[in-house]
Amino acid sequence: MPITGLGLALKRFREARTFSVREFGTLSGVDHAYIYRLETGEKTNPSEDAIEKLLKYLKPPARDALIIKWLANNPDTDPELVEYVLDNPTVSFDIFVGAAGIRHRGNARPDPASLISKVTALFGEEDD
Repeated sequence: MPITGLGLALKRFREARTFSVREFGTLSGVDHAYIYRLETGEKTNPSEDAIEKLLKYLKPPARDALIIKWLANNPDTDPELVEYVLDNPTVSFDIFVGAAGIRHRGNARPDPASLISKVTALFGEEDD
């Protein structure tokens, strides 16, 4: 099962807080096995309540919390794009959503940096 954008984001923020999956489950009140399945992509589309419980202990920056909530409802988002955006905090939430919403012909996807650059130009925002 390939990792999802949501799984990638949850795992990244959990590991940044140095929680094991089991510790994180105990703290958040969300079953650790369910968290593991979210992180590995076996499960998608968690409830809003589950996401809120996880975010309470992950404590991501506001933009990243918005991204995680968005990813919970958009499981097909390209994980490479998610990783690029999480690594580049200057990319706004709106630019991320615009880039994630673009459909590509065939299986070819532009690299995330090019895609973000194009969407930034379309939105008329400065790319710092």
